[in-house]
This record gives sequence, C-alpha cells and structure tokens, in this order.
Amino acid sequence: MKEPGKKTVFILSILAVLLAVLPAFGLEGYRLRLLALVFMGIALAGCWNLMSGYTGYIDFGPVTYFGAGAYTTALFMIRLDLPFVLSLIFSGIICAFLALWIGLAALRIRGAYFAIATFAAAEALKQIVLEGDRVAGIEFFGGSHGLTLPVPPPSEFFYYFLLGFMVLVTGTSLYLERSKFGYGLRAIRGSEQAAELSGVPTLSLKIKAYILSSSLIGCIGGLEAYWLTYIIPDDVFNVMRTIQMVIMTLLGGMGTVWGPLIGASFLTLVAEFLGTKFVYDYLTLLGIVIIIVILLLPRGIMSLVKFKRGGAR
Repeated sequence: MKEPGKKTVFILSILAVLLAVLPAFGLEGYRLRLLALVFMGIALAGCWNLMSGYTGYIDFGPVTYFGAGAYTTALFMIRLDLPFVLSLIFSGIICAFLALWIGLAALRIRGAYFAIATFAAAEALKQIVLEGDRVAGIEFFGGSHGLTLPVPPPSEFFYYFLLGFMVLVTGTSLYLERSKFGYGLRAIRGSEQAAELSGVPTLSLKIKAYILSSSLIGCIGGLEAYWLTYIIPDDVFNVMRTIQMVIMTLLGGMGTVWGPLIGASFLTLVAEFLGTKFVYDYLTLLGIVIIIVILLLPRGIMSLVKFKRGGAR
C-alpha cells in the first residue's frame, strides 16, 4: 500500500514548522540537544533508507561516508582555514565522488557480496586515516590522536542545521514515492532481473541512489564533527554507526517515508530514557527492546499503521 502523498506532505510540513519555532518558545539546553540528536538519527536512517530501503541492497558501509565527511570538513577547516558551510559542501562533493568510485565496483554484485564489499570499504578507509600519516611520514590526518576543530557556535545552530537535513532527506523520500526514479528503485527491489528485462537502467539508478545517500551522510558526518569539535577514526568510522542506521530503519519500516522517522525517534528516545534510568545495564535492556519489537513487528512499526488501515476497510 502506498502512503498518501498530499496528506503525508501536509503532516510533515506542519511538524517541521512546529519544530522550527520551538527554540523561540523556550526550548533550550538538554531538550534542544536531545531533539537535535533525534533529527540526526532520522536523517542518517533516512539516507540509508534511500539506498537500501528502496533497492533492497543492504549497505553495511555507510559509515565510510560519515567518516569521510567528518574528516573532510575537519581538514578543510583546519588545514585550509575555510568556513564551515563551504567545508561541508566540499564534504558532500568528495563523498559523492568516493561513492561513484566504490559504487561502480560494488553495485555490480548483489546480496551478501555487496554487503561485505561495502563493509570492507569502510574498514579500508578507516585504516588509511589511522595509518596514512605514519606510512607517508607527514602529519595530516592526525592518526589515532584525531583532529580538533575550531570552537563551534551554540547548539541552536546545529539544531536548525540538523532539522534542515531531516527535512531534506524526508522530502527526498517523498519524491521517491511518486517519481519515475523511485519506481525504478522499487522495481530493482522487487526483481532486478525482471526490471532489467523491462528496460530499467538498473545499474545507473543504483549508482545515483548510492551517490545521493552517501553524499548526504557525508554532510551529516561533517556537521557532527564540527558539533563535537574533536574526532578520531575509531569513532567516526565505528561500525556501530552503521548498525544504528540499519536498526532504526528496520524498527520503523524499510522503503517507507515514515519508517526512518518513527524508528530513529523511537530508538533515540528509548536509549536516552534507559541510559538515564539504568546507567550500567541500559545497553542490555535496549537490546531486549529491539529484539521484542523486531519479533512482534518484523516489517517495522509502520506495519501497525498499514494493518489498521487494511482492517478499517
């Protein structure tokens, strides 16, 4: 069942406006930063969903571009003394070219082979950043010591930037719901061989989706780097970031507009609640919650909405 276009756009537009005016009505401090983290989770999950949710190609390497974007932003700001916004734009461009290079090779294989190839690319880039300085004999990436960025602006700055990225990614998902491009991606998910026989340019569509998803993830990585002001390879290339994107999307529902919104909000808020109440055991409890949700709703929380709509007929 397809999601209703106009109704979805209206609801999301109202939600975006309300979130945009919240700081003017006193939202600040911890609550503002928590909402910004929710926006980041939604944006990252949505980016992963643009590629994997709509094509069915399970990407285990989005952290490649998160880390590449973080380091590109940091290096342009530190080494070239460029402003943040310009550095962020370069991060997206460089991640797009990196995705084109990796995608031309990896997207010719399918299934587990594609997942392994993308995971290997992430680990390879991590090792380049970790060991590049030592091998080349220069001080550039900072090795395991990482890089320190300039002092960032207040949290409101990142709140609005992340809200903007969330809106952009969600808007792109809405576009895929109704566009020829989106229909082509869903045809690949249904049966790539049948799509090819029908004349769908499958490789071209996959590469475009992969580049779009990767460049946006790279920008979000650069945004977080500036927000935290300090990055190390073991953090920005941590495979747990990939796992979070996958779990958030699976919890909400793959290949839908609302899936990343619901899944990322649910996981971020539940993790925050459990982390404050159960300091030492919250990861175990969070894992139990995730397992229960996936067992009860294997198609994600969005399946509840679809079930109710179907039962109402």
